[in-house]
Amino acid sequence: MEIEDRATAYVLGALSPFERDEVARERLYNTELDEHIRLAEQLFAGFQPEESEARLPVGNWSRIEKAMAREQMALAGKHVQECGDGDWQLHGPRIEFKPLWSGNAILIRCNPGAVEERHEQPADLDEHILVVAGDLDIGGRRFATGDYVRVPAGTIHQRMETHTGCLLFTEYLAPGGAMRSDPEPLAEGQRAFGR
Repeated sequence: MEIEDRATAYVLGALSPFERDEVARERLYNTELDEHIRLAEQLFAGFQPEESEARLPVGNWSRIEKAMAREQMALAGKHVQECGDGDWQLHGPRIEFKPLWSGNAILIRCNPGAVEERHEQPADLDEHILVVAGDLDIGGRRFATGDYVRVPAGTIHQRMETHTGCLLFTEYLAPGGAMRSDPEPLAEGQRAFGR
């Protein structure tokens, strides 16, 4: 199914629950699919019920207010950032990243076909990679959702690529797991992979 057709089917609810979950996960790292879904949502917004049809039955508003209050209490004082939000920065063709709580902890979003060439790992940092969604090939081995890879400090980081796209959580730590004592935020144009 073409990307436009998948986006339309997703917005119109024409996918099975399994297919819908797959598209929702892929949307996290495939910016082209995400953009098509946003366009389809705008295009089909006119199919929403009229305001008079969308009124909630008496009693439902109270239930919604209570649910919102529970959420607000549970998240009070916590920092929440959805995957698509924030300052995504371009790393290279088809690859974006954004720092999380420090410059040593980042999300990396790779669109289908993205490649990061072989490079040297810094001598003072291990790179810890968790595949949050999608696929990642390193040195010819395919890693999938939930897989973890550690690239030791001072080694050669083999070529990485993704076929369907992926979302990665990456953290750079001193060997032995300690954070570097002088974490530096990523500067504009600085490498997300391998720093």
